[in-house]
Amino acid sequence: MWFYYAIYFLLVTAFLVSLKYEIQKYIYVACLLILFVISGFRPATCCADYLNYVDYFNDIDNRSVIQIEPTFFLISKIALYFFNSSTGVFIIYAFLGVLLKGLAFKKLSNFYLLSLIIYSATYFLLHEMTQIRVGIASSILLLAVPSIYERKSSKFLLLLILGTMFHYSFLIFGLFYFLNPDKIKSFSYVFLILSGYIAYLLGINVVSVLGAIPIEFISGKILAYNTLLENGVDTKINVFNVLMLFRLGFLAILLWKQDYLSEKNKYSILLIKIYAFSLFFFVFFAPLPVFAFRIRELTGIVEVILIPFFVYLFKEKYVGFAVIIVLGLIFMSIDIWYNKMISTYF
Repeated sequence: MWFYYAIYFLLVTAFLVSLKYEIQKYIYVACLLILFVISGFRPATCCADYLNYVDYFNDIDNRSVIQIEPTFFLISKIALYFFNSSTGVFIIYAFLGVLLKGLAFKKLSNFYLLSLIIYSATYFLLHEMTQIRVGIASSILLLAVPSIYERKSSKFLLLLILGTMFHYSFLIFGLFYFLNPDKIKSFSYVFLILSGYIAYLLGINVVSVLGAIPIEFISGKILAYNTLLENGVDTKINVFNVLMLFRLGFLAILLWKQDYLSEKNKYSILLIKIYAFSLFFFVFFAPLPVFAFRIRELTGIVEVILIPFFVYLFKEKYVGFAVIIVLGLIFMSIDIWYNKMISTYF
């Protein structure tokens, strides 16, 4: 596992160098290139979903759009034409995932290199190295935030359709267009989180509700997730785990400092709201663990932008830098050693 830590500290070193020599943009591009190469040319043994995607590629003509999104068909055909191998699928997804996230970080934050550091320790391993379809969808989600803030409905609708073509769960992001990007009522979002826990503790059956949605590819996915649950796959979910408790505490800090943060980053209110919903979804959909994780991991990508806000919360910015770097290291260690998200690269 040394390789992932080596990459992490390489990015941290690059960030520190950029502070001294003011060459952040050039270092940023170089770091994105490194992550693209790592993801695009990964070995089959390091990631849980790798062989599943190879099977999809080899059997693509027998798959339907209920099982796999339309863009996977397109990318598979492109990979077959240019690479004549399933390796091309991972190269294309890695290029799109890393590039689009890189553009989104630069658009949404002044601390885009810090966002890249947190990303390399968390969602890079989860998305670009494992759940590659969700990886692209989460990139599009970040890119869609400005269109919500600026109330550009046509652009948002196009991004919503595009994101859904990469992963059907992205359709839920359409709800966020109706969020007010200028102000937030803290009580409403505290109540939102509490309502999720109340629903969970009462044992409300979300499976029957979701399965009744009259859209075939959605109801089909929900039934597939429920089948996995009935077969004993991913049957346990802990809505009080350490990371969840940290995220709830972090959300409380964000709500507390919302006015100050909105002065520093115009997208902060909208990002905080999306973050709150990501935590709500995780708890509310907990009876269907696979779906709960997918939705939280998709919408929770905003965390990569929000965690660098710690810089704003400390008088000395270098203290904020240190906190963020340590948090990234802790997140990565939990995912590697406890969650066993990924195996050795070499």
